[in-house]
Amino acid sequence: MKLSRETEDRLHRGKRKILDYFGADPNVTGAGIGFRRRGGQWTEEPAVVVLVAKKRPAALVSNRRLLPATVEVDGVTCEVDVIQAGPFTMGTVTVTVTATAAAGKVTGRMRPPRPGCSISNTMDGNTAGTLGLFVLDNKDGKVCLLSNNHVIARMGRATPAEDIIQPGAHDGGTRPDDIIAYVKRWAPIDDGTSVDAAIAELTDQKGFVLEPALDRMPGPSADHPVVGIHTAGDGYGTNALVRMDKALAALDVSVAVRDASGKVVAAPDAVVAPEPYMKIEKVGRTSGYSSSTITAIGVESYLDSIRFTDLILTESFGSPGDSGSAVFAGGDGSTFVEPENQRPCPLLSTVGDYYRLPLTQDNDLADDLRDDFLAQSLVGRLLTRLAYLNQQAVVDRLAGKQATGSELSYASQYYTKYHDFMATVLADPGSTAVVTEEHLEDVALVIYGLNQTVLTAEEGRLAFKLFQEALTPTLGMNRRQVLAYMNQPDLYKLVYDAIAAVPTIETNGPMEMPR
Repeated sequence: MKLSRETEDRLHRGKRKILDYFGADPNVTGAGIGFRRRGGQWTEEPAVVVLVAKKRPAALVSNRRLLPATVEVDGVTCEVDVIQAGPFTMGTVTVTVTATAAAGKVTGRMRPPRPGCSISNTMDGNTAGTLGLFVLDNKDGKVCLLSNNHVIARMGRATPAEDIIQPGAHDGGTRPDDIIAYVKRWAPIDDGTSVDAAIAELTDQKGFVLEPALDRMPGPSADHPVVGIHTAGDGYGTNALVRMDKALAALDVSVAVRDASGKVVAAPDAVVAPEPYMKIEKVGRTSGYSSSTITAIGVESYLDSIRFTDLILTESFGSPGDSGSAVFAGGDGSTFVEPENQRPCPLLSTVGDYYRLPLTQDNDLADDLRDDFLAQSLVGRLLTRLAYLNQQAVVDRLAGKQATGSELSYASQYYTKYHDFMATVLADPGSTAVVTEEHLEDVALVIYGLNQTVLTAEEGRLAFKLFQEALTPTLGMNRRQVLAYMNQPDLYKLVYDAIAAVPTIETNGPMEMPR
């Protein structure tokens, strides 16, 4: 599948419209162009691909933040495909990372050095990234290694001739025995850039191998061209690459290959522009060999706090420490790297940070509360939806604030008191534990505390109203009885009407009308 020049241009303009309108939404992490996927399967429908930090069903997104299904450009309707990806972070390995791919890490000493092996700048501390490939400097014909700016040029803070070692310092490299190159130049990383790349001149102009480590794929050629450089990831399976053609142009270098006589020469035909759905492969320091598919091109997004344009997006392709890996066209498209992390709920993360509680470790417990309890009743489903619709308001209200000592003390007390109790009740549908006076008194105190931080005065009055009229009747009920009570249409109407009367709470209308 290929995008025509006309379609590509139209999608780029559609992408710009989406970012101009929704780009300020903290949940929108970027946008690019590609093909739509439905049910995990690729289609031939060209689409603007919008990235969000957390993807939710449309019913759980407020109307003002709901991304459109299509965008019109010059009278033509373009599809919009929303995927969960970002925010992205550039970075070398500074801690031990375990990654699963078809082959292991490339962290040891390698002489002569090969693409895919571990390297670092000696001025950059205990780090390690990846040697991407070897290039010829168009200015003087010298052989250089190419990697990310953030791997070997310290985000542009380097000075020429700083030492590059192999393996990287994180993998046991030491100075001076492991020096293989000297920093030569880099593309600056400024707002709006599309390149994160740098070169270092080899100390031994004959001591290198062009074929990547692990012998899983050949070196660069017209039949096996390079596409990009692995640059960043979101920690949850999505990776951002910079275009190789743009990196080479910015550095004024050419891909190095050997001719029939064994001489190292420039190979301008060993580079290809990326295309959506193109299969790609690489060898990296951390995850070894992997192969995936390009999800989107022309992606505008932030890597750390720097706005990048014209990025390539892919999935399950790399891990921290793979930064700098040269990405080639080829592979089976399905030799994946398993993501290391679970994406935390923004609400749990923000509230946990504010109260200094490990709430992000309770994602599974929160899911159990949602799926095994709240989802079983009318009122429970209403409360779940309201939490999703209004979570950004909570995040915004707590931004930059710090809990008081008494807040931290009470929060720790209630967390310790109820964490295991809630886990036990949720795990046992037949639990005989009942709501007690003590439980209700604690809820009242929590509401009082929230009135001092998160809730507006009107929201506080609503919380006490619902406490008195909807919650206190549960006194003495067990789990089964509470669920039956929460499934009553009259209670649903009472709760919904009270909430809908408060303008600062988004509802998007009733989820379901009780029968």
